[in-house]
Amino acid sequence: MLASLAGLLAVCAAAGGGAWYATRCDRNSYLDRASTSWVNGQEKYLFACGQVWHSLDAGQTWEHIASGGLPLLARDGHIAIDRTPGLLYLGLLLADPSTLTCPLCPLTRVQPAVFVSLDGGQYWKLMHKFSGGHTGVIRFRAINADPDFPGAAWAIIQHEQTSIYYGTNTSGRVWLQTCVEDPPNFCDPPAEFMAAHFPGHADGP
Repeated sequence: MLASLAGLLAVCAAAGGGAWYATRCDRNSYLDRASTSWVNGQEKYLFACGQVWHSLDAGQTWEHIASGGLPLLARDGHIAIDRTPGLLYLGLLLADPSTLTCPLCPLTRVQPAVFVSLDGGQYWKLMHKFSGGHTGVIRFRAINADPDFPGAAWAIIQHEQTSIYYGTNTSGRVWLQTCVEDPPNFCDPPAEFMAAHFPGHADGP
């Protein structure tokens, strides 16, 4: 069954996998993941159905942005808008590559990664990969830009019941672990411990 599924995914990719996914995906079901600009409350970005969407009227209407640099079969992710004009962060789960020792890894293991765009979502660059895990066990819980400091953001990645917080003040180039949340032990709000983790954070990146 797994072999059949792998074959199906390969066929879909060869025939335009992004379109195959998009035709079976409801963008409106992902609206709760839309990110609002800290600078302009009417501006929102959304990543859904393998595509980047932009709104300038608080989400009443959406414009599709033709984007380059993203994985072909990416379906949904978490997007965040930095205070820096044009700077966006996108958190995705990437399938592990197939190897001789793990031929089914693309179906069984994923790795969280952050892509960054400097031009408002037209082109994306893979900026950082985090530790991965088994499909269905590891997921992106959130990615958020700091409301006060340009070039700063945090990501929350969940491994079963444990959530690991990472912070950046380098526009996504470097991410450092800031807190591990394992109930009943909870982390402080990300902005607070980012400031504590980066001594010069209050002075800007």
